[in-house]
Formats: sequence, structure tokens, C-alpha cells
Amino acid sequence: MRSYFSLLGILRLIATLPLFVIFLISSWYLISQYNINMNLKDLRYKFAISLDLVNLSKELDKEMIINDVSSKNINRQITDHTIEHIKNLHFDTIGLKPILNRLELLPQIRHTLDDPNFNKTEILSYYRDINLLIKDEIQKLRNYNVSHRLNLFIFAFVSSYSNTIAISAKRDLVANIINHRTLNADELLLWLDLIRNNKLDYSHLPDSYAKSTIESIFKSDEYKQAINNLSTFTIELIENGSPSSYLAQKYYDLISSELGFSYQIQDAISSQIKTELDEFSNKILFDSIIAFIIWVISIVLSLISYYTKNYIKANIDNLSKIIKKIKSVSATNLLESTSAATLESGHKIINEALDKIIAQKDIAQSDSRSKTVFLTNISHEIKAPLNGIMGFSELLKSRSLGKDEKELIDIIEQSTQNLLKAINNIINMAKIEGGNVELYESEFLLYDLFNEIISSYFNRLIAKNLTLTYYIDPELMVTAFSDEEKIRQIAINLIDNAIKFTQSGGQISIYVKKISSTNSDISFSFIVKDSGIGITQNAIGKIFDNFYTNENISKTYGGTGLGLSIINHYAKMLNSKIDVQSQLKKGSEFSINLTLKLHSNKYKSYENIFKGSKVSINKANIDEANLEIINLYLKYLGVTVEPNTTPVIGKFQNDKNPKHIEYQELNHGFSPSLISLINALLNSLKSIQKYDLKILIGTNDTSKKTKEMFEEICTNVDVVNDGKSLYELTLINNYDAIFTDIALNKQNALIATTNIINTQDEKDIERTPIIAMLSSSKEQINKTNLLFDYYLQKPLLKSQIIEILSSIGNKDPLNALDDTRDILLFKKSKMENRIYQAVLSKVCHSIDTTDSFEEFEDIMQNRAYRLILIDYSNTSFDAQKILNIVQTSYELHNFKSKVVLFVEPNIKIPTHIKAQFALMINTNISKSDLENQIKELLQ
Repeated sequence: MRSYFSLLGILRLIATLPLFVIFLISSWYLISQYNINMNLKDLRYKFAISLDLVNLSKELDKEMIINDVSSKNINRQITDHTIEHIKNLHFDTIGLKPILNRLELLPQIRHTLDDPNFNKTEILSYYRDINLLIKDEIQKLRNYNVSHRLNLFIFAFVSSYSNTIAISAKRDLVANIINHRTLNADELLLWLDLIRNNKLDYSHLPDSYAKSTIESIFKSDEYKQAINNLSTFTIELIENGSPSSYLAQKYYDLISSELGFSYQIQDAISSQIKTELDEFSNKILFDSIIAFIIWVISIVLSLISYYTKNYIKANIDNLSKIIKKIKSVSATNLLESTSAATLESGHKIINEALDKIIAQKDIAQSDSRSKTVFLTNISHEIKAPLNGIMGFSELLKSRSLGKDEKELIDIIEQSTQNLLKAINNIINMAKIEGGNVELYESEFLLYDLFNEIISSYFNRLIAKNLTLTYYIDPELMVTAFSDEEKIRQIAINLIDNAIKFTQSGGQISIYVKKISSTNSDISFSFIVKDSGIGITQNAIGKIFDNFYTNENISKTYGGTGLGLSIINHYAKMLNSKIDVQSQLKKGSEFSINLTLKLHSNKYKSYENIFKGSKVSINKANIDEANLEIINLYLKYLGVTVEPNTTPVIGKFQNDKNPKHIEYQELNHGFSPSLISLINALLNSLKSIQKYDLKILIGTNDTSKKTKEMFEEICTNVDVVNDGKSLYELTLINNYDAIFTDIALNKQNALIATTNIINTQDEKDIERTPIIAMLSSSKEQINKTNLLFDYYLQKPLLKSQIIEILSSIGNKDPLNALDDTRDILLFKKSKMENRIYQAVLSKVCHSIDTTDSFEEFEDIMQNRAYRLILIDYSNTSFDAQKILNIVQTSYELHNFKSKVVLFVEPNIKIPTHIKAQFALMINTNISKSDLENQIKELLQ
């Protein structure tokens, strides 16, 4: 008894008993529906027999009243066909045998009918016997009890047939008698009895087509007239009747009219029965299907209940084991069975354990918050001296130092950058664990982002003697909307790791490929492959864990084990994940698929612009990775590639108009000597740049580092260390720019900046650009960013300061070269500028580019150009504005520039515009023709 009242026993009873009841009910219902369906099938068969018999009765009745020889023969053929039909379909029906036996005498009866002196009483007796046998067979329909509604129509059908044969018998009897003699008393009573039996009541029928048809017959004028005439004739015949063939024929005609109405009623009822049988059959089928579904569901639920019970039992057993571990008592004292009382005891124990866990969780969360605060504070404390080291290193690099000293400074700079990177990783991980990381979405150029990231690694790759092949899909030249900074960090981290773990002489491949796009978003993949040390299969599942490192690898390559963990979290925030494939000692492949919101197409598409062109590539000296990338770019441009393995590229045999392309040797893009030369030239230029600007600096840096850095760049620098002095100096002096820390003494920079802006607005003075010097990340300055025109991330770099100063007041350094340059390209996009710049670099010494009117105007104010090439299809093209800018440049630099327009083939330029420009060049011009025309213009 105990097991039946245990928790499992109660669950089994609750789950199984209702299902068992449902199973029994549905099974019973299915069986009953099956029996009803079989009964219905039998009824349908019997009804079909009845209809055939009724039809036979009609045909036999006609044989008695048709005298015309031809019509009689036709009717007899129809009767014989009906009899044959009944024999063929229902030959094995026991109830039909007496009728069929009686029909065997039909030929003799017909022979008698054909005799003019036939005995009519004998003939009437024969047909009456057959009708009575048919009536007995039809009455068997009443034995079927399928549904109350159907039974009503069947009873009506049987009654209607009985009524029909009664009318027929009345007609034959009375007409035969009055044809020869006057009715006697007994015959008169029989006739009246037949008239009384002729009254049928159809009001009990349900609303239906049959009932409405019968009612319309009874209400019709024809029916009323026929019954009225028959009643009148009958009364007259009873009162004054005498034997007469004329009266017999008249009565026969009147009663046949009534018989016709009876046939109509009988047909309406039989038609209704067919409809009811079909509808009831469909209902039975539908109910059977529902019952079968419920039956199947009950079985399935029973199986689920069985397995659920076992699952619950297993969980309860596991719970018992857990509770045993929680409470250090014996099983007999704590859990004797899986009863409800036992679970209540277990519930109490678990609650006590949960209270302890919650308390320990609160302590752990408090410790975690303290750790986060500590890491943030200590990181900022470490960052301050690091910034000082990096700043002074930057200053020392601009001094005249020996080779050894420069190498030492490079080591210091690299070490501080590595340390700073490690600190930033720790801070980022602390933010992630504290749930303080959010997405900050903004617009950015997708192609330019990856091009900038990859380009920044060229020097490192050369220094480590690594080969890089990369492909950025041209279809990614779009403006996307997402968190640019997190995408940048993901890409940088993956490329950093590839470089770090690939030995000298190795190969790195980077692919940025479009997957798909719609009007609202774009999907692409970022893939980094390397030929480095690889990762073991066991380690692949752990590399994204916090602080995961391999002891041997970390000794060789270093690292905190946080980089992949951080970017993996960023990938999840961007609804993606980082996939890894690797083989030990063969290399690794990291990939991520991203879907970003799409704002616009920034550039003109160059897809298939060279469709129909053919290129032959000498594969002899091209590795497979580079060949794949070349093929991708050429496929995008619509160029057909024909491989060539011979040392010399021959002519295309099938090309009717081959174009000769001048051969030009291309130097390796990553030549260390070339890069070193460029860096040396840039450093020499940087060392002499100085801007004629008056700068105010607000900083809490007690060292002279910040001031010295700015004094090397600008002619006039003032420094304060509190917000109040920062504001007051702006009231006395006019500054070209203000650089300030956020945290200042006495008054922070936010209040001081607000006061400066308000004062300048009140006095209607042009606002002074204010630049924030920040030690926090971009995420932390989202609110303060509204007050500042620019921001700089500490540690400060001279190149960053120069970039901002160059944009302030559009001033160049005082002693920068002020030479006249050859060409200024003004195309619609950076991509077009790069293409034309590459083409024209052979015919001139200097080319600058721009893709906006604002930048075009700024450039023209600061420098003169021999030739200006402008795209007429620029969306903001204004001929008069361009000519005014060129004229202003002429007045400033005393040099007259030639202006050339690039025009699409299908564009017509107004004559007055053509006259104002030096030349119109078709955009479909060949490379050689373009070079020749530019040479002539420059000369």
C-alpha cells in the first residue's frame, strides 16, 4: 500500500487514470461508430433496392393503363429492363425471391392483357399481389435505427408508397366495378375505407427540402383542383351512380391525377433520404476521424506519461543523492522513500542550502565589484606613468640620437605599448564581468575600415618577414551602421594573433567577403588564415576562456589570455560567433560572419565595367593565394581570365583587336628598404613642422611632458592646471584651440568648457575648437562628447596632435614646402581616385585627391595645381562654384590651373559650360589615350 501513496504513485495515478478513461471512451466510440457505419451501409443498400422496387411498381402500373400497341411495347421493354436490373444487382437478396418468382408469371399476364376479353379481376389480383410483396420489402427499412431524423424520412417514404398503392388499388377496384355494375354496400364501405386510408400527415417531418416540396404540392392550385374534382365526382357517383364505361374512364383519369401527386411526394422524400444518408455518412466519418485522433493521442500521452514518470523518478533519485550530500546524515534518517513527506524534508534542506548560497553569492558579487573598482583604479594609476613614458619616448624620437639610442627608445615604446594593451584587456574584461559593456552604433565606411586596419600592419609584417595576401570585397563599399570600435577590436585581435604565432617566412591571408545584402542590411565574413604553430583540438574549446594560456606558448609568445575572450564576447553582442579551424604545426583559420544595418552605397559600383575584356595571367611566379585574389578582383570587374604558364605572354589568337599594354616591372609592395626610406623622409618632415597657432592647454600633468610636446609643434603655448584658470585665460586671450583633461583642479573641464562656450555665444564670438584629452575609453565619454569638437586618447602621440592642428583653421606648418603640384583629382569616390591615381602616376610627379567640395575648396586655398581633373557626374557639381574656387586659388598663389571635366558618354554638356573648361574627357577613354592627353596638358 505504501508505494501506491508515494509521490510517484500519486503522479502515476494522476497521469494514467484520465488517459486510461479517455482511451476506453475513445475505443468504445470508435467501435460504436464502426457498427453505425456498417448499419448505415446496409441501410443504403436496402434503400437502393426499395427505390428499384418502387420504380418497378410504377412501370407495372403503367402496363395496365396503356392501350396503344406501340406505347405498350415500349413500356414493357422498360419494365423488362428494370426487372433485369434488379436481378443483376440483387439476385442474392432473400427478400426479393417471392417478388422475382411472381414476376416469372408476367409474360402470361401480358398475354392475357392483350386479349380483348381478358378477366380484369384476375389481372388486378396479380398486380395487387406484387405491390403487396414490394410493400412488405420496403417496410423492412423501418427495422434500421440509425438516427431519429433519418428514421422520420424513412417512415414517411414507406407511408408514401403505401399511400400510392392504396390510390392505385382504389382506382382499379372502383373503375372496374362501375364499368360493369353499381357498387353494392360492401364495396361502397371498402371504397370509403380506401379513401380514409388515403389521408397522410407529413407535418411530423423535420424542416427540409422534402417537407417544403410536399407543402408546396398540397398548397398548389392544381392539387386542390384535382382533389376537389375527385371529391365532387365521388359524391355524385355514390348518390346517383349507375354502370357506365364513360364514368369509369372519368374516374380513372381523376384518380390517376391524384396518383401523379403521390408519385411527386414519394420522389421528394426519396431524394431527401439520399441527402440525409450522405450527410450522416460524412458526419460518421468526421466523428470517427476525431475519435481515432483522440485514441492515438491517448496512447501517445500514455507513453509520454510513462517516460515522464521514469524521468521524474530519476530526478527524484538524483535529488535524494544531492540532499544526502547536503545533509550529512544517513539515508534512513533523511530519505526513506520518494514520498511527499520526504520531498518536503528535502525542500527544507535545499532552502537552507540556497540561503547560504545566496549569502555567499552576495559576498562574491561584492568582492567582484570591489575587484572591478580596484582594477579600474589601479589601471588608471598605472596608465599615468605609462603615458609619461610614452610621451617622453615620442619627444626623444624627434631628437638627434644615435642608432643604439633609437633602438632602445623603440624597445621602451614597444614594451609600454604591450603593457598598456595588457592593462586595457584587464579593464575591458572587468567591464564585461560587471555588465558595463554596451553597443555604441554609428555610421562608418565598411570597406575603408578594413582597408585601414590591414594597411596598418604592413610595417610589422615586413619587420617579421611575413607574406600577406588579402582581399576586401569591392561590394563592401557601403556605409554601415553598427559598433565600429568593437568590429575593429575583433579584426585587430585576430590579425595580431596571426602575426604573433606565425614564424618568420610564414604566410598570412585575410579575406573580407560579402555574403548577401538587402535594402536594409549586409552580411559579410572576415577570415584570417595563418601558417603558424596551430592549436591542438583539445585547446580549441578552451581558447575563448578567461586567462587561458598554454605554459609553453606563453613563455615564448607572452599574453594575458584575455584577448580572444574579450572579442568572443563582442562577437556575441553583435549576434555572431568566432569559428576556429586549426591543425597543430600547420596553421589556423579564424572567421566571423557579421550582419550589419545598411545605410547607403558610398561608392559607384565598378562591377562588370570591363565585361568582355580578357586577361592572360602568367601563373609561373604567382602563388595560389595571390592568384585567387587576383581572380576575385578581375571577376568583379567582369574580366575573363585565361591562364598562361609560359614565360612570355603571347597574343590572344581569337582577339581581332588586340591592345598593346606597355610592360612595367612592379616592385614588391612590402620592400623593407623602401618603407625605411619613406619613414625616414616622413620623420625628417615631422621634425621641422611647426604651426603658427596659439594653444591653451588644461592639464593635471605635473611633468613638463605635455607642454614640451606642444611647444615642438606650435609657436605659442599656454598651460594651466585648473578649470577656473582655463576659463579666465579665454576671457583675456584669443586662442586657436584649447586642449584639456576632463579632471582638473578646482573646477573640472566640463564646467569650464560649458562656461567658455556660453560666454562666446553671448558675445557672438566664433567658438574656439576644444579638444578633450581622455584617459578613458570612447564608451565612457558618450555624454561629454557633445561639448567637445575632438578628442584624443592618452597617451598623446605627436601625429595625432598634428592631424587635429592641420584641420583647425586649415593651416599648414610654417616651413612646410609650398610647391606647385601636378594634378588634383576630384572624382566621386576614393576608389575612383585610387584607380585614376594609379594610371596617371606614370605621367606626373605629384597627385592629390579629394571626393568632396568642402575639401576641394580647402585644398585649393593652400596649394596650386597645374591640372585639375573633375568628375562632371558629381552629385553636387556646380560649374560656376568650381571656377570661382579656381580663380580664388589663382589670386592666392599667382598660378593659373587648367580644369578638365570627366564626362559620361551619354551625357550632353551645354555649350556655355564647355567653353569655360580646358578639355572634356570621355570616361570610357583608354589608358594610353588618357596618358597622352594628360602629358600634353601638363606640358
